[in-house]
Amino acid sequence: MNLSNISGIRTMDDLQAQNASQTEELDKNAFLKLFTTQLQNQDPLDPVKNEAFIAQLAQFSTLEATTSMSDSLQQFITDQRSDGLMRGAALIGKSVYTENGVFEQPGGEPVDGYLQLNEGADDVVLNVVDTRTGQLINQMSLGPQRAGEVPFTWNGGDFSGSAAEPGQYAFIAQAVREGKSESVNSFAATKVTGVSWDQSSGKAYLELAGGEPMPLENVKRIAQ
Repeated sequence: MNLSNISGIRTMDDLQAQNASQTEELDKNAFLKLFTTQLQNQDPLDPVKNEAFIAQLAQFSTLEATTSMSDSLQQFITDQRSDGLMRGAALIGKSVYTENGVFEQPGGEPVDGYLQLNEGADDVVLNVVDTRTGQLINQMSLGPQRAGEVPFTWNGGDFSGSAAEPGQYAFIAQAVREGKSESVNSFAATKVTGVSWDQSSGKAYLELAGGEPMPLENVKRIAQ
C-alpha cells in the first residue's frame, strides 16, 4: 500500500521531536503564564491561601535566580575560553620552558634550558637522551653550583662533536653532593606550534613541537 499521499500520519520521530520541543519551552515564561492563569481562574469562594501564594512566588524567584546564574556561568566559561585561546595564540612561534619534558631538536641546533636547585651541589651532571631509543647522546658537567636557577645551553652535538640527528630529546640532570646523586628538575625551551581548548577540563593547552600538549597555566617562563 502506498502511504505517501495519506495526510495526518505522524512517525515516532515526529512525536519525540514535538515532546522535546515542548519540554524546552517550559521555561520561566511558561511558569509565569501558568501561575497567572491559576490566579485568574481560582475559586472566589476559596482563593489561594497566602502560604501557597508565597510558596509559588518563592519557586518563581528561585527559577529566575537559577536561570540568571546559569546564563552568567555560561558567559563566564565563554569568556575564559576566549581569553585562554587568545593568550595561547600569542605564544605560537615562540618558545616556552617545559619541566622535565620532551623537546624537538631540528638537527644540530643549540637548545637553551635551566635547572632548579633547592640547595647547592658539588657538581651537576646534565645528560641528553634520545627519547626514541633511550640512548645517551651527550653529557655535560656544569661544575659546582649554588642553590637556585642554573642556566645552560646544549650545543646540539653528540659525544663526537657531530650534530645530533633531528628528533625528540630530553634533559636528565643529577646533582652530586658528598658523593651522592639525586635527580634535579630541568626545563627545556620548546617551540609552541598551536593552541587548543579541552572542554572536559575547561583549560587551554599549548601544542608543543615534538612534545605532549601542556596546560597554558603551567608556563613558567617564555624564552627570549
